[in-house]
Amino acid sequence: MGFNEGQSGAISHFKGPCMVLAGPGSGKTTVIVNRIKYLAEERGVPPEKILVITFTRTAAEEMKERYRVLSGGEQGVSFGTFHALFFKILKITYHYDVSNILTEEERFRFLKESVKQTGISSEPENDFLTSLSNEISCVKNSGGEIQGYKPSVTDRESFIKVLSEFERMLRSEEKIDFDDMLLLTHRLFEKNPEILDYWRNIYDYILIDEFQDICPLQYELITLLAHPKNNLFIVGDDDQSIYSFRGAAPEMMKKFEKDYKKLPGYEKITLGLNYRCAGEIVECSSKLISKNRKRFAKELCSARGGIVSQGTVRFRSFIDHKKENAYIANMIEDINAKGIDYSEIAVLYRTNSEPGPLISLLKMKNIPFSVKDAVPNIYEHWIAKNIFAYIELSHLTGENAEKGRWRELFLSIANRPVRYINRETMRKESLDLDMLYRENRGKNYVTERLDKLKYDLYMISRLDPFGAVKYIRKAVGYDDFLKKFASERRLDIDGMMGILEEIEASSREFKTYDAWQEHIREYTEILKQKSRENRREKETGVNLLTFHSAKGTEYDTVFIIDASEDFAPYWQAGTVEEMEEERRMFYVALTRAKNRLFVLHAEERLGRNYEPSRFIKEAGL
Repeated sequence: MGFNEGQSGAISHFKGPCMVLAGPGSGKTTVIVNRIKYLAEERGVPPEKILVITFTRTAAEEMKERYRVLSGGEQGVSFGTFHALFFKILKITYHYDVSNILTEEERFRFLKESVKQTGISSEPENDFLTSLSNEISCVKNSGGEIQGYKPSVTDRESFIKVLSEFERMLRSEEKIDFDDMLLLTHRLFEKNPEILDYWRNIYDYILIDEFQDICPLQYELITLLAHPKNNLFIVGDDDQSIYSFRGAAPEMMKKFEKDYKKLPGYEKITLGLNYRCAGEIVECSSKLISKNRKRFAKELCSARGGIVSQGTVRFRSFIDHKKENAYIANMIEDINAKGIDYSEIAVLYRTNSEPGPLISLLKMKNIPFSVKDAVPNIYEHWIAKNIFAYIELSHLTGENAEKGRWRELFLSIANRPVRYINRETMRKESLDLDMLYRENRGKNYVTERLDKLKYDLYMISRLDPFGAVKYIRKAVGYDDFLKKFASERRLDIDGMMGILEEIEASSREFKTYDAWQEHIREYTEILKQKSRENRREKETGVNLLTFHSAKGTEYDTVFIIDASEDFAPYWQAGTVEEMEEERRMFYVALTRAKNRLFVLHAEERLGRNYEPSRFIKEAGL
């Protein structure tokens, strides 16, 4: 096959460091596998001396297979992830095996126990644990240095205590997590230069894909391994660096240039010819990303010529979210009727909490779809369960009350909002309103709240679902409870209020609680079914996935939904660096489309008004 000038230069680079800036659709995988072939066949490099590193096992397997097909069989080249490489080193040195690797389930169990042991919370929520897990990863990926680190999930003193307890539990169970694979290898190399020298002699040429996703610790390790030969060939696009929450740092590409540009053989090559996207898509995405300041300037153009046709890129604004979803479903049907397979269509969104209503609509219209990321079932969130508990309690009164069930429901909302019900009382088996009054006789501050609860449950029982949710939020005082709860635990109050608003919006569609619950059961089963299909890798139909998961994919037609302020860019992006990463995510989303790109905005969602995303104007749409 023929190569363009940039590709040919990258493939034929021989000795010394080389940085390849590979724009979207520029054929970077083609370059990597053909460079391996060039080194082995044209330059006589023994295949076992070549190491190719990717960020996922899937990518490593795909790269290996492409090289096998190109070269005509297994040739001895090593393909793997960073973690696979460093675990191999630790395995040989310390005799680790797979049983020493911490599973995700174990990680959250250890974190939960660490939080309890340090007294931060007796029952930490999953959102808090996820944020805590990400922060611990960031610390380790930066070299494990806690000094100067400012956690956002909790105060510094509490974070240090949790981290210390978490590490103690890991060691006592003889476990290491994925971040430890990097950290322990780095410490091993620092303390044992002879071991470092051994591994330096194993590989003469190191090729790294998706270099923009590298973290500082990975950078240090790989530069240690490559020295002194420095035959380090990196391929990446700083404009597609979107994993800062994992510790990725796009500035590592700038650091690479600074560290290596004066060494013999250094080259910087740009692959700016996009073979994937129509001209209009390249044009608008290039306008957008040019607004970022901290980046390598690149000339990007479509290999397919200029603007292919009017309407390749469309921006549409809708009165509300319902109309946005209806438009998507109708357009998908029209595009499919024109011969485009459902699997060649994708719907992209910033967070995995967004596609719930669209999933219900696609199911109703019998449009096949696949959900790449696990969509959280909003109805299984503890906030939703609290709302359901109030409604169900309101119907469990008098002769209709089931004592065990009443107790179970009450315990979940006893002090939400606070009613000063003590723990000793709540431990008793025979728990009902009469008993609560008896136990708190003489405590007017408690009985007054029990009187209000009794009245509230009566009022809720007489309302339809929408009225009931409204009443619980305002009259019962659940909104105020939630704000206080989030503030005390440094949780995302906007996200939590968003869950309440979505529950309220859902309730509006049903006249009875039974009808609403039937819808919830059906929706829950859809998500479970999609989860089972994903585990079996049965992916058919329209692709629903986040901006993060869309990276590395391509589709004939792409819909970007919720192109609105607070969604894209996400409301939490406050610093210049965070806003630039949000822009890079939107850039990644735009450049997944080959022939059709729809960028959509809804003025109203869940009772709140939103402005169009600033990225729409920046892209010239």
